[in-house]
Amino acid sequence: MVTVIPGSDTVSKSFSSSLASPLGAKLCEPTFKTFPDGEAYVRLPCDLRGEQVVVVKTMIPDQDSSLVQALLMSDAAREAGAESVALVAPYMAYSRQDRAFLEGEPVSIRAVMRALWSAGYSALATVEIHKEESLKHFPGTAVSVRPFAFMAKGLGLDSSYVVLSPDIGALPRARDLAQSLGASYDYIEKSRDRVTGEVSMRPKELSVSNRKVVIVDDIISTGTTVAKAARMLRSMGAVDVKVLVAHALLVPGAEGRLLEAGITRVYAANTTPVTSTMVSQVDVAPLAADALRPLLKTA
Repeated sequence: MVTVIPGSDTVSKSFSSSLASPLGAKLCEPTFKTFPDGEAYVRLPCDLRGEQVVVVKTMIPDQDSSLVQALLMSDAAREAGAESVALVAPYMAYSRQDRAFLEGEPVSIRAVMRALWSAGYSALATVEIHKEESLKHFPGTAVSVRPFAFMAKGLGLDSSYVVLSPDIGALPRARDLAQSLGASYDYIEKSRDRVTGEVSMRPKELSVSNRKVVIVDDIISTGTTVAKAARMLRSMGAVDVKVLVAHALLVPGAEGRLLEAGITRVYAANTTPVTSTMVSQVDVAPLAADALRPLLKTA
């Protein structure tokens, strides 16, 4: 049998409820508390002997305490006799530090993956990790779920849209979504004027004049890049600009930037807390359940 155990936050609890049903799993509600000195306490008051356990813990807000909670939940499940423990992390923290950019820096996602494995997780599923090659740092079975085609089904997106990624690195996301829609796709190219130093942006090849556009990326945080891209696209004749991301963080100031650029709605997966009324979330837990099934068989 499969038992799904949610983390303490509302995102993880909601995701767990949607995940358990398609897996035919039961839910186990843990006990959480914080000791006076600030340390975390976790107890799993369920019979987990011989169970395949799925811990659901998104890694935000407060990435550090979320990671510690995930580690403690795995250890508790193993201590309780679980046959296997898998982690579903809708948002995987530290994934953007996927290499040492400067001498002396860690590869943070590598450290996180190693810690999760050491705590007893044998399988891992996350939603649209920043770079899929980061999964190689997890010694067990791991998968990153790409949600965009699933999300697009309920948003009225079709082949009339041009799908754009904000840079060439995110082009595979645009390509996969475009192929599911039967649409055209491209990436936004940035260039710097050698005299003035001004940075300009434009689609690499496709025209957006009188076209509807959807910008797709893994994460939106400050909103700076998307806002500048939206203004550029409208100046080039785009009649509609939508934003589709896996993770909408929207730090302070982001909403204002987007509104000034004419973006009134951001469509995101339900992987993070909703921090703005402009964010509309799509439940991707059923998609995660589909990706998790083969992992449970091998965990």
